[in-house]
Amino acid sequence: MDNKYGKDEKRITCFLPKGVGIRLVEILHSEKNIDSANVHAGRGLPTLENAENYGAWTEQDVLTVIVGATQADEIFEFIFSQGEINKPGGGFIYQTSLTKASNYKLPVMEA
Repeated sequence: MDNKYGKDEKRITCFLPKGVGIRLVEILHSEKNIDSANVHAGRGLPTLENAENYGAWTEQDVLTVIVGATQADEIFEFIFSQGEINKPGGGFIYQTSLTKASNYKLPVMEA
């Protein structure tokens, strides 16, 4: 197995409203040529910005992206902007160092 990822990469994690994660994966692929992204579903509580539903559990997308350390800040800002995280109820984003990960790719489908 190719161990491409290691200490020179960063992991960007976002908690987003349901449906936003897949759209961001598509944008990251088409505009930034990034294929190292994953989205899964989770449940969480809205932030205080959304007082109307405060205390009610909601479904959320959890987006994880692995990028090189040299482009991490650029991609962080891109996701922050494209995901509208700066708007009320937009979500939460953070970045950490990556200690280890395996490189895997889905097979290319022939037409």
